[in-house]
Amino acid sequence: MTLISDYPDDPKYTIHAVSKITDILTVTMRAWERRYQVITPKRGENGYRLYSERDIATLNWLKKEVDSGVSISAAAAELKNNMSKGAWPEVSASTKLATPIPKSNHTPEQLSSLLFETLLAHDQEKASALFDEAAGSFSLENLLEKVIAPTLVRVGEAWFEGRIRVATEHLASTFIRSKLLAIYQSKPIRKNSPKILVGSAPGELHEIGPIMVSLLLRDAGYQVEYLGPDIPLDDLVLYAESEQPKMIILSATMKDSVEDLKQFKLKLNTLKKPPYFGFGGSAFVYSPDLVDKTPGTYLGKTLGQSVESVRTLLKPGKEATTAG
Repeated sequence: MTLISDYPDDPKYTIHAVSKITDILTVTMRAWERRYQVITPKRGENGYRLYSERDIATLNWLKKEVDSGVSISAAAAELKNNMSKGAWPEVSASTKLATPIPKSNHTPEQLSSLLFETLLAHDQEKASALFDEAAGSFSLENLLEKVIAPTLVRVGEAWFEGRIRVATEHLASTFIRSKLLAIYQSKPIRKNSPKILVGSAPGELHEIGPIMVSLLLRDAGYQVEYLGPDIPLDDLVLYAESEQPKMIILSATMKDSVEDLKQFKLKLNTLKKPPYFGFGGSAFVYSPDLVDKTPGTYLGKTLGQSVESVRTLLKPGKEATTAG
């Protein structure tokens, strides 16, 4: 056993690296920091939290206490009381650590440009290195909104303008899709959390948007099932009837798909316990008038807005209605 105070206190781990090491959700870590001040991570030059091995040891000790049945408030109070007396708790010397990912010297915008150029060159090895650099340097939301989304927009524009071949557009999309799904699959499944089903409307083959929403919601602690593109809606209604999810989210990029969403909501309303229905996608960004014509809840233009809309709808104690 080793005292927590024996671990180095120099900051070098990102919040996402620490989340993987400790198996504590990033949102939980932030809550513990804010409410109990048990750890105080430093800030890197890019403004993001950086944690030390001592912070990791502290979080591991707190998690062990909570997992044994002690409330987080009681565990934090005991820790702070012991620390004030210089009596630091002991933790296992085998506390799992990770090799810190070097901080990026690039801004998200620069990494997006580099990733775009590298994908156009079909250099998947370099693209992987750039993706890993971005994932290790920025929050998940910033990775998606400031690096990945702009890259995809540039790829789409280059294809539309005839500057790249279809093969290059497909390579870029497949590369990013595989990277995002790998992160999604690495997130823990919270079986006691509200279940959310996410996918794309019938005929919709664009799926990176729904994947990013699924990833952020799973990272936020929800039990998320990403169902993929081109979902048969009658089958989805039957699945919802048996699984009773708290919410279903569908994406539409084409105007023709919006009518399917309207019919789907009507079918959901026939269920004994209809889930909330949320929708989004570029069809509503380019034609805002469709929002008011579509029953359900429009989640917003951005990924961050979508997650906040879901949080608002799924507040504890709030029940879904046919209007949701």
